[in-house]
Amino acid sequence: MRVYSTGRPPGLRCVGEVDFTNHGDWQAALGTLPTADEVHLDPSELRFIDTHGTLILVEASQGTASDRRLVLHHPPVAMLRVLRQFWPAEAAIEVARS
Repeated sequence: MRVYSTGRPPGLRCVGEVDFTNHGDWQAALGTLPTADEVHLDPSELRFIDTHGTLILVEASQGTASDRRLVLHHPPVAMLRVLRQFWPAEAAIEVARS
């Protein structure tokens, strides 16, 4: 897994796979998300993310200010399924429709 910082919009771009071998690295990467009111995550190049990796993402979004949003751009279908199944009403995470 590789994670790159993005400036415009502020956030991260993720490449590779998130699984049990790198959950700590994933959590650390999400801990570097900018402190802006709206941050963006581009996981479109993730080939795989397991359920626990998605949980780490949800926890990272919940650990922010109540009015802060995490916008996902082109998330993998598996990530969307897990989010909809286990966290259907997670207000801090929004999927971009572009």
